[in-house]
Amino acid sequence: MGSCCSHSENREGNHQGVHQQQIIPRVIGRQQQNGNVIQDVNEQYKIYFDIIEQQFSGKGLKRTQAYKSHIDIGQIDRLRNVFWETRVEGKQEIWQILRSIINEEEETARLLVQEAELKPIKDSLQHVYDKLGQKYDVPIFCINDPIEYSNEKFEDRGLIQNYSNESLKLIIRSANLNGKDIVVECKQNQNVIDLKEIINVELQKENQIQFESMKLFYKGKDMQDNYQVGRYNLNKEAIITAYLKILPKT
Repeated sequence: MGSCCSHSENREGNHQGVHQQQIIPRVIGRQQQNGNVIQDVNEQYKIYFDIIEQQFSGKGLKRTQAYKSHIDIGQIDRLRNVFWETRVEGKQEIWQILRSIINEEEETARLLVQEAELKPIKDSLQHVYDKLGQKYDVPIFCINDPIEYSNEKFEDRGLIQNYSNESLKLIIRSANLNGKDIVVECKQNQNVIDLKEIINVELQKENQIQFESMKLFYKGKDMQDNYQVGRYNLNKEAIITAYLKILPKT
């Protein structure tokens, strides 16, 4: 990751961090350019990180605003891996190039950007266009380490709530099912990752679909793995959209 520096007093990150053992949810968001305003790719991660105004980390292409983390460095690394491994928009080879660029020194990083015909917005790897005009947004925690760790755990920020064990029937819809929906049942207090396993079992029964990863969306909102299903206020027979990253046939 890029080195930390600020326009005010330099501050050293405390890599002891916090020691919670929660599973980091898989977060996917497709950010769009809205006129001349670039939507903040970091907004969906604000439960984990606080951006520090007027302070910056990294240099050159990897210069970003500095941030304070509510999760420890191990959890940040897992969240980074989830981000890179679950991209569904754009081209996978471009995501792989961006991931490798972030780990390079500035001179090499700029050469790789040029070779890949990428166009960073405002000379930053946070927002990049490829030669076909596809936009790629990279959150700052994937580019630089935090400069500070908070003692406030992210579980204490209103994320954890217990829901009832009432059962729901849900309709699962996916482009990979050739227009045929499947119906599954789960409880309000089950986690989204449990719902994914229920869906996987049904997929194997009916369709024998082999996939590498699954993302679930309800009314366009990404359903995060360690949130309880009840958090999404699902109606009975609500339609859940499943995006599957299919494994290549051998």
